[in-house]
Amino acid sequence: MSVFKIKIWFTACSLSLLLLAGCKDEVKEFENPYSGGKLPLGLKFNTASFIEPTQGSANDVVTVSVVGAEQYKTQLRFQFSGEEAEIVSIAGDVVKVKVPAAGSSGSTSIQIGDQIFFGPQFKVFGKISDDPYFKAKIGANNTIYDAYKLKTGKYLMVGEFTDFNEKGIVLAIKKIAETTYEGEVQRTLQLGTGVVSGYLSAVTSSPNDANIFVAGNMSAFDLRGPVKNITRLTALGAIDLKQVDTYSSKNGGATYPKLTVPVFNGGTDAPIKRIFYFNNGIIAVGGFKYYVSHRYDVGRTFTYTSGNTTLTGYRDSLVRDSIPIRQVVRFKLDGGLDNTYHFSGGTTLDGGNGNILDAVMQADGKLVLVGAFSKFDNKAAGGIVRLNADGTVDDSFQVGKGATGYITSINWNSTTQRFVLTGVFSSFNNRSIQNILVLKADGSIDDTFVSGNFDSGYPSFAQQLSNGLIVVSGNFKKYNNVRRAGFMILSPQGSLAQGYNTLGELTGTINRVLEERNKDNKRSIVLLGSFRKFDSQAVQNIKGLVLED
Repeated sequence: MSVFKIKIWFTACSLSLLLLAGCKDEVKEFENPYSGGKLPLGLKFNTASFIEPTQGSANDVVTVSVVGAEQYKTQLRFQFSGEEAEIVSIAGDVVKVKVPAAGSSGSTSIQIGDQIFFGPQFKVFGKISDDPYFKAKIGANNTIYDAYKLKTGKYLMVGEFTDFNEKGIVLAIKKIAETTYEGEVQRTLQLGTGVVSGYLSAVTSSPNDANIFVAGNMSAFDLRGPVKNITRLTALGAIDLKQVDTYSSKNGGATYPKLTVPVFNGGTDAPIKRIFYFNNGIIAVGGFKYYVSHRYDVGRTFTYTSGNTTLTGYRDSLVRDSIPIRQVVRFKLDGGLDNTYHFSGGTTLDGGNGNILDAVMQADGKLVLVGAFSKFDNKAAGGIVRLNADGTVDDSFQVGKGATGYITSINWNSTTQRFVLTGVFSSFNNRSIQNILVLKADGSIDDTFVSGNFDSGYPSFAQQLSNGLIVVSGNFKKYNNVRRAGFMILSPQGSLAQGYNTLGELTGTINRVLEERNKDNKRSIVLLGSFRKFDSQAVQNIKGLVLED
């Protein structure tokens, strides 16, 4: 064994020696305990040639250079993103492998026993790819929660972001952006500074976009208020304002000018998660306990003495009225409380005994709520309930006992007439169903969809496209023992859709999927959410893809 000299300086000093003669340095030599070591198993990827080609489709034969491969000819296993590949031949350091049918883009690897050696990246082609017309390459610098398509064809996107595609450098973009479907920022609406503090989680509008409504966690919009988590915008995107007489202006005359305030005078005591327009009203869902509004006609008189004279003055006092309302509320279009919705005998109903995590509305105004509750309005509800257009529980909804666990997301597809649900549950209505299921419009289980097994996590979002394919995201690593890290596309029957699962890992989660035809008339989707890496690419919360029919 060769000797590797290591010099270690010892300071052999005592206090007395330090005072008398100083310190003495000594040199000692040791053998290197790591010298003469070998490469693990004598196996490694050859960095000089690596892999050829670097991209291909399922069943393509790829050549890989692996030093020491031949000596492990009967033991070597090769994988594409964790999926086993057929080894066609091994000759010397040349390994020929076939891209597996379930292979996806990402790292290649070789395995001998329990030892794994990671190799080069490989791009797997399939029926899904980047949309060449998508323009939001930089994306949003924080989460996108929701999007709404205006009659102009443009979209309003809302979330926690303070910049979108780096267009906020010129003009502020605060939690709301007007974009094309391809993600190009527009400046036709007068959104101003948007929401400076807080975030927006939902957006909708009245017919013909006469008014736009935004909600979330905010106290002002475009620096105008007071706002309590929801407000109304004009058709041009500016916060809708009016002037009101305050108590002081009524009693003090011209010296007390009118106050400019939002037209929408209503809100909640806690953030709003979803909002829906129906029949001249806005239905909001969230974790709130109170409906709140402001009184401008109430003030306080006060007296003070000046010499021998007692004077009366007027002082404005922004009075906030509050009414107990749990989780679901219907606003009139000016923010007033609609006490005919989710009320009984003039009293609001109880709501759920746990959190509401998501909600969707059907065309007839019926609202489906999901979450972590076992009762709603004192009726048994296993994480899911449907409300009639007046807010009362719809007993005709055929979900039975619901989920054993909780439901994290629900989406409704008006074309397929199906709900898709995800969550942490092992059964639904006494049937063994794990983490994802499809319901018919009446709430009964769609037996044509059979959920598979999730490994190391669960799905947090799923949305069905108009052609029946289902986009799924979450923190799972495998589905039915096939490597699908955080993202997959399922067939309407619940299996991995063939050819649509070649993209690599998604780090994060999806909140919404938009669907249109791109300029080549191909089916395209835009993913919105909270994710920073997808298919080995750095992305920021938005991604455009094309799906071959």
